[in-house]
Amino acid sequence: MSYAKPISIVATLIATLTILYSNFIRANISFAPKPASQIQSASINPINEVGYGSVIYYLANKKHITQVALDTKVQMDITGTINRVRVEQTFTNPSNEWVEGVYVFPLPTDSAVDHLNMIIGKRIIKGQIKERKEAKKIYNKAKKAGKKASLVEQQRPNIFTTSVANIPPGKSITIAIEYQQAVLIDNDKFSIRFPMVVGDRYIPGKKISTPHNSIGVIGNTHQVPDAASITPPTEAYIDRDISIDIKLKAGFDTESIDSSYHDINVVDVNNLTKHITLKNKNTQANSDFELNWQAHKTLTPNLALFTQQKGSDNYLMLMATPPADEAFKQLDVNREVIFVIDSSGSMLGSSMFQASRALTQAINRLKVTDRFNIIDFDDGFDPLFDSAMPAVKSNKRHGVRFANNLSADGGTEPLEAIKYALNSRDKSSDNYLRQVIFLTDGQVGNEEEIFRTVRLNIDNDRLFTIGIGAAPNSHLMTKLADFGKGAYTFIGDIDEVEVKMIELFGKLESPALTNINIDFPNDINAEQALGAISDLYKGESITAVFKLNAIPNSLTISGDVADGVFSENVSISVNNNTNGIDVLWARRKIDQLMDKYRAQYRKIDRDQVQDDITNLALEYHLVSKFTSLVAVDVTPSKPGSEPLVSQAVAKKIKAAKTATSSAMWMLIGLIIMLLSVFTYKRKAL
Repeated sequence: MSYAKPISIVATLIATLTILYSNFIRANISFAPKPASQIQSASINPINEVGYGSVIYYLANKKHITQVALDTKVQMDITGTINRVRVEQTFTNPSNEWVEGVYVFPLPTDSAVDHLNMIIGKRIIKGQIKERKEAKKIYNKAKKAGKKASLVEQQRPNIFTTSVANIPPGKSITIAIEYQQAVLIDNDKFSIRFPMVVGDRYIPGKKISTPHNSIGVIGNTHQVPDAASITPPTEAYIDRDISIDIKLKAGFDTESIDSSYHDINVVDVNNLTKHITLKNKNTQANSDFELNWQAHKTLTPNLALFTQQKGSDNYLMLMATPPADEAFKQLDVNREVIFVIDSSGSMLGSSMFQASRALTQAINRLKVTDRFNIIDFDDGFDPLFDSAMPAVKSNKRHGVRFANNLSADGGTEPLEAIKYALNSRDKSSDNYLRQVIFLTDGQVGNEEEIFRTVRLNIDNDRLFTIGIGAAPNSHLMTKLADFGKGAYTFIGDIDEVEVKMIELFGKLESPALTNINIDFPNDINAEQALGAISDLYKGESITAVFKLNAIPNSLTISGDVADGVFSENVSISVNNNTNGIDVLWARRKIDQLMDKYRAQYRKIDRDQVQDDITNLALEYHLVSKFTSLVAVDVTPSKPGSEPLVSQAVAKKIKAAKTATSSAMWMLIGLIIMLLSVFTYKRKAL
């Protein structure tokens, strides 16, 4: 008997199933999508990595929503020490429904977001700054009326969301957001960082009710009441192309320009201006972008002063690096170094390897007259010693063995470990310079609780943070370093662990200037944007921004050095006028007021500080915790009878799992069943 016919049938069925599966993976759509009338309309905050594509998300209630397409373009204009950035993102609705899109994008912690444009065809609708609740009402009213609208809200100082209502089927709407930041100076290098990823956040605490209009996989908890707004709702993965275009006017002839983690093209526009782009047009937004440039050694400034006059107000930004090395002798003091290291599940892989390697290097550099301890944490914590022990060879061997045996698993709960580190002083600790070093990817959702703990327990300790991995939580790391008058070090690549750790150890061992003070003439009223200035370490810089009643002719910088007191008088030229210092001052002033807000226990006091923050943000047109940008197209566009479907933006790092793998197993199972039937019939014959 010929088996050609049944074999042909089986082969056809297998081929058909394979094609169906392939189409399913490419589109990631349901085989039987539910009608629009059955799809939940929700205001979704899928806070995780920004991307674009078309993905079906399956909710707990068996309903589904379709993802919005997104394209991202970044333009930077760097002039001196001010970086003006425009982030342009386009929603493309791939469905046949009128939709609302809500997506998340990370920005630098010190970014001052002040402009929003909604672009529809050739029309531009400019955003207005409003009190947050009022902006939300305006947006919801426009959404209900069928008008195109956009809303920018701050979830964290480095995490923002944009909602876009009433995107027509198959059409696109472009949202352009502008912000500015200060250029960083460290070890004679200038740099800016653009975060591309909002990493998964570990959410501690007991669950509480989550608003009905949120779909975060992890719900709100007592420790993180807004968890539904900063946790990823899906397991979908998509490509995330991004383009970056930079005009760099450094103000001096650059010796070198490079990017830490991306290949770039650098074109000379003229002697002082460079045009920089990503070399790969299909660059994936899966690690933060960092640009570095350096002046020729003979031109490297040790002091930079920038002024701005705006109306009756004056602003001054000071960026100072230590003078020649001989001015600062190495601090000959014994140190008590407490390492707090993250070994939670989010550190799995290269991050854990980097952290262990960095910790080993740090232990080996300790002097015999120093003391140290290591505290390992995940969802619990485990100290090497009960309190700090002398850095003799035997104890250092225990420390290295401890570091090499670290394994990544469990949740990310650093709070108790940090509290233990700060409270583990003994009667001998007062004889040492106490430095706490915190190594982590920082992917936690309870930043506020950690900030409160550090602020209350820091005493005279110095706190240094080391961000490990492609996209550490820069808001957490920077703020903790500020509270502890320390420094934040970012290690994004395993190849730079040794170099960056050696730089950090050099700083830890050689504080150049402590207890820094900036003195203005008596007739000058100077309001600083932030509180105490951090200690100045060799190779670093300090940055301070002031609002003044007038620009003085000079000011004096003073502080303590290893062998006495340092003081230097600095002349100021009003000709060095720079735009944007006012916005940076306001952003930092809001940050300072937010610290004050968090420290209040009485509602009446918090409300007063909230009013101060709101008024300041409205005056300077800035997005904050209590203000938002809203843009509304006055012309209704969505027919009243059409339902509005909320769609989400997905995340991407690795190959898809969940729906993809289940579909694969379904396909394999069907093939096996068919082959079994065919084999059974063949044997029967």
